[in-house]
Amino acid sequence: MTKLGASKRFELVKSNHSLSDVVRLVPTPGHTIDHYSVRVGKVGADAFITGDMVHSPLQMRYPELGMMSDFSSDQAGQTRRVVFTELSDTPTVVCTGHFPSPSVGRLTRWDNGFRFVEH
Repeated sequence: MTKLGASKRFELVKSNHSLSDVVRLVPTPGHTIDHYSVRVGKVGADAFITGDMVHSPLQMRYPELGMMSDFSSDQAGQTRRVVFTELSDTPTVVCTGHFPSPSVGRLTRWDNGFRFVEH
């Protein structure tokens, strides 16, 4: 939900929603039903905040590697593969919430998976 001014009204939004021209919610389902990540910035100077989409660097190397707490490990793996393919070998900074510090880096391709390169 986003607050609409001093009127204290709220707007319900879906997980594919632009909050502004530089902040966008991106659907990343699988770990939870309507999980989203957040993309901040403009193309070429942006960051992707993963949230619960990825919990371990192993899931970057092997995107289909699920976890017991996933709502749907199959969907989570498909989501990671699609997102990582889009982000790999680009200037987009990836900000992970569950990696040990430093948890900011970029993605590169690595065989059939991806590698997180700390920034």
